[in-house]
Amino acid sequence: MAVFERLSALLDGHIRTQLVASAVRFRIPDHLADRTLTDAELSGLTGIGVPTLRRYLRALEGLGLVEPAGENAYRGTALIESLRRDTGILYGHALMAGAEYYGAWSELDYALRTGESAFEHRYGRDLWRHFDGDDDAAVSFARTMRFNTERFLQEILGLYDFPDDGVVADLGAGDGTLLAELLVRAPKLRGIAFEQPATIGIARRTMEDRAVADRCELVAGDFLAEVPPGADLYVIKSVIHNWNDEAALRILRNCRTSIGERGRLLLIERALKIDDALEAAIRDLAMLVLLGGQSRSVGEYEELLRRAGYSVEQTLTAPSGFCLLDAKPDV
Repeated sequence: MAVFERLSALLDGHIRTQLVASAVRFRIPDHLADRTLTDAELSGLTGIGVPTLRRYLRALEGLGLVEPAGENAYRGTALIESLRRDTGILYGHALMAGAEYYGAWSELDYALRTGESAFEHRYGRDLWRHFDGDDDAAVSFARTMRFNTERFLQEILGLYDFPDDGVVADLGAGDGTLLAELLVRAPKLRGIAFEQPATIGIARRTMEDRAVADRCELVAGDFLAEVPPGADLYVIKSVIHNWNDEAALRILRNCRTSIGERGRLLLIERALKIDDALEAAIRDLAMLVLLGGQSRSVGEYEELLRRAGYSVEQTLTAPSGFCLLDAKPDV
């Protein structure tokens, strides 16, 4: 029986995904933000009839998202705060997990047969082009990326001796969190934030908020085509795992073309670890399904850099699994 129950729980994972996604779609985390509502009040806000809503809230209570607060009344838990539209770091992820990601994973067989992105197969465009036409999704994705950067930022900054002056280019800068922090710490440093057109405006707001916009050039483009020249250090963080070897090599070689004689490349990636085999496998397959990319070990990243024409000078590994590979072009 225990084996049956465990397997059933695995097969029913899609139900939990949709329970959470529906809560976000009906704005329940926002309606319950800092207040308690009766089921009748919540019904009026969501349009879900009270009898059905009570059944649904029972499931959300079981997931730890809401809790009773008196007779027929509910409030949100600390867990639900991450799903709020205005501030929640997982708001966008929840929406896409219940829709686009959900559809992409239903095409897992295609990705396994071909080694190509199931997302692109399902929707006829890659994930990045999806953000071009959906500002809300782009902003939400950038918010999640900011969280992922901020929680490991001090670890990364403490591991590598970033320059105090010159020019640092952040390729695939996301919302600009890493580059902005470097500029704040080093008043003589200048930056180049390179991102796709759909998200370059988000990086601009970050630079303005951190009061470093006057020292940062914002460049919209595609690093599969070319990389802006003129930097002393090129940083590529959490980018290469999004791509297969062919595309990754193109990005790295484009970067090599733009690096001057004294320039360097710092590749930052969360390396594939085997101490949690299931987590590592899921993260790796998520790259395949959503982007056609792959997670790699430290050794595989070092080999990729060598194939792209770099000499790896040092490899630094953080407790979190992030690896920083400091490289310069072969002469």
